[in-house]
Amino acid sequence: MNIKTIIIRSLLALVLVVTGAVGWTSLKLWRSWQDVERVTFAPAEAREVLALNPPVPGDAPPEGQGEAPPSTNPAPEQLGDDVYDAFLIVGNETQQGGSRADVILLALLPKNGADPAIVSIPRDLYIENPCTEQFSRVNATLSGCNRGDIPGPDLLAVAVENFTGIGIDHFALFDFRGFEQVIDRVGGIDICVDHPTRDTNEGLADWELPAGCTRADGETALGWVRSRHTIQLIDGRWRTMPGVSDLTRNKRQQDVLLQMLAKARGFNSLGKLTATIESLTDTFTIDEELSLRDAANLAWDARAIHPDRIHRLEIPVENHTTSAGAQVLLPSASFTSVLAGAYPDLVAAAGEPVTDLAN
Repeated sequence: MNIKTIIIRSLLALVLVVTGAVGWTSLKLWRSWQDVERVTFAPAEAREVLALNPPVPGDAPPEGQGEAPPSTNPAPEQLGDDVYDAFLIVGNETQQGGSRADVILLALLPKNGADPAIVSIPRDLYIENPCTEQFSRVNATLSGCNRGDIPGPDLLAVAVENFTGIGIDHFALFDFRGFEQVIDRVGGIDICVDHPTRDTNEGLADWELPAGCTRADGETALGWVRSRHTIQLIDGRWRTMPGVSDLTRNKRQQDVLLQMLAKARGFNSLGKLTATIESLTDTFTIDEELSLRDAANLAWDARAIHPDRIHRLEIPVENHTTSAGAQVLLPSASFTSVLAGAYPDLVAAAGEPVTDLAN
């Protein structure tokens, strides 16, 4: 056998091995994807159902709310589907009487190749509920609507679309057990505080977050992002951490998400991606329109996005107490103004006035 024949056979063998490995990895990825819980997601169809089934007179709004706030911002111009790919990411907690969205994140991928953005939607944001056509906290919409049996994800998406002017393309929901597993799977996240910190209401004990930076596991990270009553040991006394509110929680949620994205840059092979998906298939619920190819491409492309390039948008709000005594948050500017800080050209193209609230 001459050297040329040996080289050709060796190359053929190598091609077969590589092809087989890629095929096996792809098969594992496909099988893992089949284990992810899927839900029908059709906000456009939900709008049609709502239009055909008007509210029943006398229906009580949730939590004794319903009154319109003293002033509201005009509805934003609805942006075309060719502007953004929009993903609604929800962290769910189940309470007596139905589900509540405890974490609501909107991720925006501009189709013109501009840098992506994330915005936290405060769970206490007081906007019109598409089901009752009265005002309520936005997180209440995850319970769904009895007008045509509209599922919670669809109703929440419609509410967010009405507020932002952006059509929601995809939906993902995780429970808090799943959140812990994701954090643990990526090796934990860093939490830095100036003083020993705790919130026993969320299981966040003082020994878990000493002064300085801690590599937190999933359980500790969950307590941190959910904490609303954070206290710190200062001069020998436990004191309320200044400025803690739902808006603080929003910032923490974004911090954690961006740290997880940074860790995604460590995926240097399809095999690593497959192993991660396999370990997390029972932690998420996603819409059935999100294909395996779309999800794999998104995860793979995320490796190239540096967290510093992501716009962190903030909805300006003000405190408000309803006549029923509910503590809620009113948006103090239109969402179009929020967008303008990051995407003035896209907003101007939609015919909206540009006001920069980025800083």
